Amino acid sequence: MGLHGNALVISLTDFVIDCGMFLTNVFWSLYVLELGASIADLGLFSLITGILPALLVAPIGYLGDRVSRKKLIIVGNFISSMGTLMNAFATSWVGLIPGTLLESLSPIIRPVRQSLIAEDIVPSERGKAFSTVFTLMMLPDTFMPPIAGVILDLVGLNLGMRYMLIISAALRFLVAFLRLKFLTEGKRTPRAKSEFSLSAASVRGTLVDMFRPLVSIKALQVMVVGSASSAFAMGMMMRYQSVFVVNVVGLTMTEWGVISAGVSLIRVLTRIPLGGLTDRWGRRKSILINYCLQPICIVAFAFSRDFLTIFLSMAARIIAFNFGGGAWEAMIVDVTPSEVRGSVYGSIGAVEMAARSISPFFGSVVWDSFSPEWVFHLTAIFRTFSAGVLYKFLKDPEIREE
Repeated sequence: MGLHGNALVISLTDFVIDCGMFLTNVFWSLYVLELGASIADLGLFSLITGILPALLVAPIGYLGDRVSRKKLIIVGNFISSMGTLMNAFATSWVGLIPGTLLESLSPIIRPVRQSLIAEDIVPSERGKAFSTVFTLMMLPDTFMPPIAGVILDLVGLNLGMRYMLIISAALRFLVAFLRLKFLTEGKRTPRAKSEFSLSAASVRGTLVDMFRPLVSIKALQVMVVGSASSAFAMGMMMRYQSVFVVNVVGLTMTEWGVISAGVSLIRVLTRIPLGGLTDRWGRRKSILINYCLQPICIVAFAFSRDFLTIFLSMAARIIAFNFGGGAWEAMIVDVTPSEVRGSVYGSIGAVEMAARSISPFFGSVVWDSFSPEWVFHLTAIFRTFSAGVLYKFLKDPEIREE
């Protein structure tokens, strides 16, 4: 399916990590509330734990173009494992902050991880290959949430989450050792190694160099505007999906787990076929299908009041996403030279993470001041803006980078 070498190793080990992650992530907001947080506190928690990763992801991506990507990935895996373990023993929502910050090293090293994967993917198969990577990552989401939901309904949210966080931490430690053994340093151009001198570079010069590809490549400028507004929108609602379903609609945690798993199964079954289509249709068309259909699905979710309508609205949103997810990753690689991909992934990630960390607090204000439904209505409005920007300015590249 377009994967070999480091791309295959990372994808398979991500599957192991995600087996633990999907035990807990769909119930995470409920866990934060269980440890004494209010809706406003939940937004504040997202802001606190999101700002530091947003500040670090660009420097880590930049560093990944110049030092060992393998070492950065392995160190990040070990540290994030410790954060997950710390969260299992937190006694209040404030106590979750240190562990969550350490755990955030996993998304922080994503630019490095994506750059290492991209080196082992043939340009003509990028849409299919990135879709395969994403499918392997999301496969555990097809069976872990129902298991977690049953556990939580049987033993309680507090105790059940602690047990599952310990399991998740153990799997993260295992993956760190597996990557230490099986990952290689990958390809690297002479330019990437010879140009970097940390001691001689000024802070200002380093920052300029870090963001130079984003500023100089027009397609990336358009993509970062669209992705930032989209990240703000999705960050505003994602923290509150489980709270809305369980506390507002009134479904059980088992039912929410079944919905999450069913939606993920649809995502897994459709991701690779739809990702393969992007290599024939073109990146722009696939991305626009995703961005234009998302607002409709989000509004439908806000009006849902039972198991079936919630499931259908989320399933439709996932199918729409699968039209554009692989195309988005492929287009970034298409327009970015290999030696600066870490910097590009890092700078785009910094903008996205900053937007995503701020928006949950804004969402909590909307939730408390207006209604839970309006969180999702405003999300749809922001997603519509993103679709308009991409429709107007995004173009398929004439020449694809190797």
